Amino acid sequence: MRDALTSIAQTLGVPLDERALDRLMALCSLWLRYGRAMNLVGARDEASLLPHLGDGLATVACAQRCLPLTEQTRWLDVGSGGGFPALIVAAVTPCALTLVEPRQKRASFLELALGSIVDNGRVIRARADDVTWDENASEHERGRYKASFSVATSRAVFAPDAWLEFGEKLVMDGGVLLAHLRADVDALAGRARDAEIVWEGSRIGAFRVPLRR
Repeated sequence: MRDALTSIAQTLGVPLDERALDRLMALCSLWLRYGRAMNLVGARDEASLLPHLGDGLATVACAQRCLPLTEQTRWLDVGSGGGFPALIVAAVTPCALTLVEPRQKRASFLELALGSIVDNGRVIRARADDVTWDENASEHERGRYKASFSVATSRAVFAPDAWLEFGEKLVMDGGVLLAHLRADVDALAGRARDAEIVWEGSRIGAFRVPLRR
């Protein structure tokens, strides 16, 4: 598994040192231990987890084509579910992660997994969309989290064009929204991609948020 992850990371151009590999292997153990019981992922072994991990590494690769991923990079993942790709981002980058997940069991798993590998992340129990984000987030959270992230992802929660429209409200000017795209999609809402990564069955596009006056 370590060799396979190293090979994928090298192919995608994602730096992956031994500590990052250790964190990924720790996550694999947690997913295999809790994944099926908590309906996180259907994988039964490391081999069946590998495509999910590769997709997460591809997400990181796409983001780093648009901006440096540093300790100052604030990454938001909406509808984090079982932790793909957010936990992989946490394992292999120094970004400060915020995960948004409304389901209690999954949020509890995310807190356990995130806390086992890094100390610069947090989980918000909320449903993030136009209607319910303000209803579920406190006044403090609204002021702190809206339009203040460098990067935002959401996998299998929004249609890509809806995610682009909503996600721009959460990302700062010049920040990046990442979306999983169908093979026949070349633009969203009339906007071309700023970067793209294709890895096996994944096609991930990066869209930079324009400056707003």
